[in-house]
Amino acid sequence: MNLNISEQFLILAMHPEKPRYLVSGPSIHAGLIGAMLIDLSIEEKILIENGRLKCKSSTSKLSEAHQRMLTFIHDSSKERSVKLWIRKMSGRTGTYRKLMLEILQHKGIIRLEKKRFLFVPYLKAYLIKKNDRIKLINAIRDTLIYTKKTDLEMASLLGLIQACQMIRILSKESSERKHFKIKLDQIMKSDEIASGVNIVVREMQAAILASLVVTTVAASH
Repeated sequence: MNLNISEQFLILAMHPEKPRYLVSGPSIHAGLIGAMLIDLSIEEKILIENGRLKCKSSTSKLSEAHQRMLTFIHDSSKERSVKLWIRKMSGRTGTYRKLMLEILQHKGIIRLEKKRFLFVPYLKAYLIKKNDRIKLINAIRDTLIYTKKTDLEMASLLGLIQACQMIRILSKESSERKHFKIKLDQIMKSDEIASGVNIVVREMQAAILASLVVTTVAASH
């Protein structure tokens, strides 16, 4: 599959049979923004310096959604931490997700249906290429089972799975999920992930977790 991190994240989060997601709304929102920022980092359009997210370029070739995000960051008068950017862009997630889903439909991976509720339009997304999702999940499972060396792409997906509490997409068995969670914690704490370019993944992961905590606290009140 020639898919970026954002596209893979959405495919993983989708229910294989029904037009819904397997993770919470806040996790989808924060996770997608984090995934798109990772994409822009891999594309070398942004970087993290002294805890602040900075633009290296004002143009992205990834997608319209990525370009809109990059423009929003580039045109800001302030440099912010990743955590603050994820929080600031939370209100734009619906637009970003719609654009990313349209790309996945164009690639023939999903099918979109336009619906309306009380005159408010919305989209239902159905997964078509279910084998692509299965292959992606199997690759992640193999990494956890055999403790395979992780490249930046796999580290990004593992970080998103951990931050968005998506471990249950990897197995139906509670004992296996528990084992995967332990392995995932070990991998994400390893020197391999904590050093070099993968520090971007750790920054995004921490920012997503912080965003989800804020959302959960707000909802409880």
